[in-house]
Amino acid sequence: MNTLEKLAYSIPNFATAVDLSVDTIRKAIDSGDLIPAYPTKAGRKPIISKAEGERWLASLPSERPAA
Repeated sequence: MNTLEKLAYSIPNFATAVDLSVDTIRKAIDSGDLIPAYPTKAGRKPIISKAEGERWLASLPSERPAA
């Protein structure tokens, strides 16, 4: 069996991969913290590249925010 490593993810697939909600991912995109790519001219299906997803994850705080 030949497996191909994913290079990019749809928003729902990225949310699943990082165990977060689609809403959390969309909020990160809307705030400009997570930058999707738009491979079609219509721009209706954003994708998150593996490199961008890793960059965003590395930028997240490692400590719990104070209440």
